[in-house]
Amino acid sequence: MIGAVIGLVSAGAAAYSAYNQQKAVQQAADQARRAAAQSQAQARAQIQQMQAEAAQRAAQFEKQLKQTKSQTQVFEQQAAQAKIASERQIAQQKQASALAIQQQQLQAAIQRQQSVAPVAERVRRRVGTPAAMRTSLEIQSPLSGGVGMGTPNATGGLNV
Repeated sequence: MIGAVIGLVSAGAAAYSAYNQQKAVQQAADQARRAAAQSQAQARAQIQQMQAEAAQRAAQFEKQLKQTKSQTQVFEQQAAQAKIASERQIAQQKQASALAIQQQQLQAAIQRQQSVAPVAERVRRRVGTPAAMRTSLEIQSPLSGGVGMGTPNATGGLNV
């Protein structure tokens, strides 16, 4: 009987030991499942965070790209306006330069003409003898004893 009790005790101990082992294995499996679930949750959270950061960076990049394009358009407009203004200024300077050259040439031509042949003098000078300077009216006048009187004058009627 003792052998049967010992056999029962040893069978009970074996069953208890197997139960404890199964319980430990089950606890280990549960802990592994919890660790795996926690790891998956952390991985999902990291993926979501990375996706959110990527979306934020993409939005920031788009915003900077729009700002850069806007600034480029402003710079292009300013450059075009500056080009137009400089072209106007160059045209005005060319026109002023051409006018100045024309005025210089005109002044030079006037000075050349004045130095070569004076056009008129302020005082009129008479050259010659008084008899040679008599006009035809003076010759024909009856007061001067000219042709109108029928008598020859001192010069023989010739206005020389």
